Amino acid sequence: MGKVFKFLAAGLLAGIFHSPANAALVSFTGDGTFSYISNCSNGSPGCSISADKNVLKMSGASWPTYQPSTLTITDIVGTNVPTNQDDYVIGKITWVNQATYNTDQNFNVNYKFKLSFTSPSASYDSQVFNLNIKQTTNPSPDNVFNISQTTLNNLGPFTLNGVTVSDIHFVEVGDGWYNGSTWINPECGTSTLYIVADFTDQIVAPPVPEPSTWAMMILGFAGVGFMAYRRKRGGNALPAA
Repeated sequence: MGKVFKFLAAGLLAGIFHSPANAALVSFTGDGTFSYISNCSNGSPGCSISADKNVLKMSGASWPTYQPSTLTITDIVGTNVPTNQDDYVIGKITWVNQATYNTDQNFNVNYKFKLSFTSPSASYDSQVFNLNIKQTTNPSPDNVFNISQTTLNNLGPFTLNGVTVSDIHFVEVGDGWYNGSTWINPECGTSTLYIVADFTDQIVAPPVPEPSTWAMMILGFAGVGFMAYRRKRGGNALPAA
């Protein structure tokens, strides 16, 4: 009985102190760049791309500051991100649309988004969007065409070591709106287009026992312990005279 008790007690302690395997952590970089402006010829200061390729300055400038409208990419770096995340931000573009005058413009620029993972395993892919940007005369809103959700869908899903990266899509926040292919921003508006994804851990943790199950286990072990105690006392008793 003593051996049985020790075996059961060890099982109880293992259940109490058991901890599931560590969940996988995700590390990634969401890197965006602009390139290849074409057909931007009107207005001042014209169209240009910053040296780091993260800022697109558009034709036209607002009065009295004379600052151009801009599209600004923010690269996202995720380090040891826990899994089972919904709509986690992996990319970001912010559009500041200045109120411009007499600068009707219809030009093109390439936007490339590259998503690279280093953990829990290495993988990467990229997609190029051939954007068409129309800056219309105030007060009409301006438009970014061809920023297609269908194109973004080609980026995933990713199958990493124990983690699935899926449901990669755009989400607009701010003054503008997005319909799946066209991004619209009113004059003087600030709009941010996020790229988000779901991280799902494929490792299923063992179920946690219900409180009633714990109670019955403890009562059972207590009963086994009491029986072992009585038998031990009986075995040590002096023989009758």
